[in-house]
Amino acid sequence: MFDGDTGFRYDGRPISDILAEQAPEPPQIGPHNDFTVYVMGPYTAFNAEKVYDDADKLRTPFQSDPLFDPEEHVDEDGNSSMEEALRGFCRELRHEHNCRAFIATDIDIPTYQQAIRRSRKRGEDDPEITGMDPLAQSVAFAAHSDAVIFLFTRGGLTTGVGAETGGILGEFHLRRGNPAITHKPGQRVAVYLEENFGSATIDELPKGYDVQYDTFGSKDDLHQTVRRWFDNLDRETRDTDLPVFIPGETYSSEIDT
Repeated sequence: MFDGDTGFRYDGRPISDILAEQAPEPPQIGPHNDFTVYVMGPYTAFNAEKVYDDADKLRTPFQSDPLFDPEEHVDEDGNSSMEEALRGFCRELRHEHNCRAFIATDIDIPTYQQAIRRSRKRGEDDPEITGMDPLAQSVAFAAHSDAVIFLFTRGGLTTGVGAETGGILGEFHLRRGNPAITHKPGQRVAVYLEENFGSATIDELPKGYDVQYDTFGSKDDLHQTVRRWFDNLDRETRDTDLPVFIPGETYSSEIDT
C-alpha cells in the first residue's frame, strides 16, 4: 500500500491511515499481504421486475452474470445487490491472490447524505459527522492503492461506475496525450469487461486512456487474468519503482506558458 502523504484526507486523517486500518486483510501471511487493490463496479444488478409489469412471467428477472448469483445476492424482499457480488469477488481475491482487495463501502467513510442521516442520530455531546462524496472517496482510494480494477458485466447497472471511471482516469491524467508530467502509472489500472457486456464508450476506453484492458468469459477467466496482471506488476516492481500519482506540480511550465 502506498502510504505517502498525497494530501487526501477525511476528517483530518490521511486516507492512507484509514485504509491501513480498515482495508480487509488476506487470510494468510505472505509476501503480498500489503498489496492493496481497489475494486470498482456497479452496486445494483438489473432487475426486470423493477422495470416491467409482466416480468413475473420470466424464468428469472436477472441477467446471466459471472459475478452476480441470484441465489446468493438477493435478499428476502427481492432486492438485488451487485455490491455483495463485488464484495464476494474481493474476498476471493484476498484468498486466491493474497492481497488487500476492497470496495468503497468496506471503508467507513460516509457520503454527505449518509453523514446527514448519522448526524441526526448523534448525541448532544458527539461531534458532527462529516461526509465525503463518492467520487472524492474513489480518487483517494485509487491514489493509495497498488492496483485499481474496474469491472463491467452485463448484469449490473453501470451508470454510476461509468461516470466514476471517466472521472478517476481523468483525475490521474491517464488520457492519452495529456501533457501532465505526473500521473498514476497506467499499468496499475485495469478495466475488465465480461465478453457479453456491450458499451461503445467503455469499449473505446483503451483508445482514449493508457490503462490495462481485457475481457473475460467467466469468473475463473477473470481470476486468471488478474493473476497474470499481478505477476507482471510484481516483476516490474522488482526492476524499477512504480511511482504513484501525487497532486502537486502536475503540468510542465513549457506547456503552461
